[in-house]
Amino acid sequence: MGLILPMLFLGLMASLSPATIVVFVLVLGTARARVNAIGFLLGWGISLTIVFAGSYALATSDAGQRDESRTAISVGEVLLGLALLVLAARLWRRRGVAAPTPAPGPTGWGSERLMGRMQTLSPGGAVVVGVLKQPWAITTAAALVVVHDHKAGIVVVLAFVAFTVASTATVALMFLYYARYPGEAQAQLSVLRDRVVAAGPAMGAAVAVLVGVFLVAKGLLGLT
Repeated sequence: MGLILPMLFLGLMASLSPATIVVFVLVLGTARARVNAIGFLLGWGISLTIVFAGSYALATSDAGQRDESRTAISVGEVLLGLALLVLAARLWRRRGVAAPTPAPGPTGWGSERLMGRMQTLSPGGAVVVGVLKQPWAITTAAALVVVHDHKAGIVVVLAFVAFTVASTATVALMFLYYARYPGEAQAQLSVLRDRVVAAGPAMGAAVAVLVGVFLVAKGLLGLT
């Protein structure tokens, strides 16, 4: 339970990535929405698994010297946390750049150009988009937290499952909503897209701050 809660927290932060939400709504607006959405989720899952497993394997490769390995992991957590705090500051400075009243259709963040490309999106392209939109930094952070706590075996699997479920929750629920009520979902998700685009920089900054502070605090505790 002591490890599962941090995994759920990090997964929740990953699921609130504004860029991912906006892009997935655009995917659901394509001509082959259901097939493309499944392709996106497939790419998302592949990317998540590779990044998590790769980060975990890399972090445990020096496990021979336990003290040195623990120090290295803690330093890695602090550095990744600081990088996220720097990102948060940059995102915060970008807030309010977009028009305060969103025009019809997506605005800001290059969404018009992105939407134009999405109209011809193929299932294979949706897989690639899912790979690219998976928040790698938070997934790497989750793997570091698992290694930091010296967990192995079934505990690692449970931690991975908890992170996967939490981080996929937002896009999965959006897809289920669309699959059941396609007409109603299109209108509601378009409203959600415009709101997320308008609040994107502030929302992204908040997520980066929360994860960054968590990692810095955990890393410093490990060093002491």
